[in-house]
Amino acid sequence: MDEPDWDEAPASEPDWVYDTAVEPDVGDEESPSADRPDIAKIRERHRKAYDRWTPRADAELAAAYLAGQTIEQLAADFQRQPSAIQRRLEKIAFAAMTRARTTPDIAEPS
Repeated sequence: MDEPDWDEAPASEPDWVYDTAVEPDVGDEESPSADRPDIAKIRERHRKAYDRWTPRADAELAAAYLAGQTIEQLAADFQRQPSAIQRRLEKIAFAAMTRARTTPDIAEPS
């Protein structure tokens, strides 16, 4: 059985790294709170909890965080849970770091 020569495969980022956020369909009437009553309860305090993030909201979130706002301030401004703000910031940072990653020209010494 022939095994693939892994050194011949081109080094590249997986396709999912460059996926962009998907905007919800305008006619999409079904909301997550219809399935789970606990989401409705959370949305009493955080109106946009469990809504999809848009590229514009991501950009505004990153800019506000870099301007020095705290997680709690961002949660209030974006009407989301502090844990959701923290996770989204981590995801945005990871995506930005991955896009900025380059392949070294020479192998690093071992």
